[in-house]
Amino acid sequence: MKIDVVIKVGGSLGRSRGLGKLLDSIARWKGATNVLVIPGGGVFADLVRAEYRRLRLTESAAHRMAILAMDQYGLELCDLASQAAPASSLNQVMEVIRCGQLPVYLPSRSLARHDPFAHSWGVTSDSIAAYIAGRVGADALLLLKHVDGIFARDPKVDPFAPLLPRVARSRLPRYSGVDREFARWLNGIGCCWIINGARPTRVKEWLECRRTVGTCVVTRGTKSPHPPFTKGGHRGI
Repeated sequence: MKIDVVIKVGGSLGRSRGLGKLLDSIARWKGATNVLVIPGGGVFADLVRAEYRRLRLTESAAHRMAILAMDQYGLELCDLASQAAPASSLNQVMEVIRCGQLPVYLPSRSLARHDPFAHSWGVTSDSIAAYIAGRVGADALLLLKHVDGIFARDPKVDPFAPLLPRVARSRLPRYSGVDREFARWLNGIGCCWIINGARPTRVKEWLECRRTVGTCVVTRGTKSPHPPFTKGGHRGI
């Protein structure tokens, strides 16, 4: 059994109503596609960031705490959705899929065993989702955020900044919208999109057609430096 699509559900969507319904809709709309959901950090990561500043914590401690925040947001997603279930290993992911549910990956256990990331705020759940997508050999990665995609300029500064329908992977660091390490981990993934998860019709359209309003990250020509997961397990997930 293969994971076809990894969907990262951004923490910013946790402030929206209907998040549980969105996940249940994804479970219906995906058809025969095997989907793995990666949670963002949500308000739990915001609290880590606040404590990091208040107590002057080390970046290493904050990094581990932020990964645990992803677990907490993931458990929240599962509680809000009737068709989602948590999983902390690939074997558990496959079992959830076999049971006809949508797996939500809790990454802290596997990343405690093998963590390839720099311990800094330059790494967020965006990079972690890209890393996991590469490890499981997913064909596509979809980032659901509370914005329409990547803009030519920061829309908070310039509300008239145009949405970029396509961005080359090599140019991602020039824009806001994903963490600065994301492009580095976007290895071996043929299709990557960033869309507004608060617009369910766009999510549905993407799942059905692999296109919608949003930003397509052009990844052509990228190769993964690591082999994807194969039978027998992998220390990375």
